[in-house]
Parts: sequence; C-alpha cells; structure tokens
Amino acid sequence: MPEITTARTLQTSQEKAWAVISDPTRFAEWNTLHTSWGTQPPTDLAVGTTMTEVVTIKGVVDTIDFTTTDYDAPRFVQLEGSGSTASTVQLDFTVEPDGDTACVATLHVIFNASILFGPLGKIVQKAFGKQLDKSLEKLSEIVE
Repeated sequence: MPEITTARTLQTSQEKAWAVISDPTRFAEWNTLHTSWGTQPPTDLAVGTTMTEVVTIKGVVDTIDFTTTDYDAPRFVQLEGSGSTASTVQLDFTVEPDGDTACVATLHVIFNASILFGPLGKIVQKAFGKQLDKSLEKLSEIVE
C-alpha cells in the first residue's frame, strides 16, 4: 500500500491550526481532494465519529466512509475509511508546536485502491502527493 507524508511549518499557533484541521465542516476550505459530503459532516471529531466524504483525484471520484479511530487534541487525529472504488484509506493529521508562534502540520496517508495497479497507479500516487502539498499550502493561507 502506498504511503505519502507531507509537512509544512505554519506561522500560527497549534491551537489555531488544530481548530481548522479537526473541524470537518471546514475541509472544503483547505483539503484539495475534498469534493463534497455524502452526509452532513460532524462539527467536531472524537473516536468513533463517522462521516462520508466524496473525494476526487485525477478525475477518479471515490465516496469514502470514514471513522475516527484515534484522537488526541490538539495534536493528532486518525481517520480510517473504505471507499466506493474498493479503496481503503488511513489519514493521519498531526499538528506539533514549533516554538511559541508556529506549528508543523503533517498529513500522512496510507491508501490502497485497484486504480493503483497498472500504468495509472504511479500517476495517481504522484497526483495524490501534489494534492496533499496543495492542501497544506491552502491551510497555511487560512490560518496565518
């Protein structure tokens, strides 16, 4: 299963970054893979919280049923899900303080999907990484 990790230093407090990352209703503001919600998203996360998100990568649309499997505010949240394309996804969002006025936001994704096998696989994996980088860039614009 491919894994992608990307991180970015944000010039804001851990708490301010966490407030955006941990609020699913704000995903559309910064998560470039987010297309829409399949169900009304929760306003906050806790272990056991479920949600259905529609994501798009390289024109492939996947509806993923996520469950929050780990939650340690204001530092870490893990979402695990299975998608309509027989995909499985684990998303880890980490926010660590970096001094008094900055933090480091990290997105770590482990995913598996039939689309990853064959010639399109490397293209989709590369595009996935680029979208995660763009997501952190948008996040920095919101919180800084």
